Amino acid sequence: MYEHPYYQYTRFEQDELARRAELQRFIAEHSDQIVARPEGPIGRMLRRIGAAFGRRSGRAAQRQTPCEPAVAR
Repeated sequence: MYEHPYYQYTRFEQDELARRAELQRFIAEHSDQIVARPEGPIGRMLRRIGAAFGRRSGRAAQRQTPCEPAVAR
């Protein structure tokens, strides 16, 4: 009989879910051993750009006053 390929895909998904569950369990058990990597040049650049935009939009948002709601027609 013809075997539908969806069955193989489902089996692959189940294997992936099992692998992810095992990884999550391992991380939970060994969380004290996790060390953050040093930030690279792209990460520093993105942080600086985000901080610059965050400061500008934060200041602008504080200066603006809320508008009155539009009158229903």
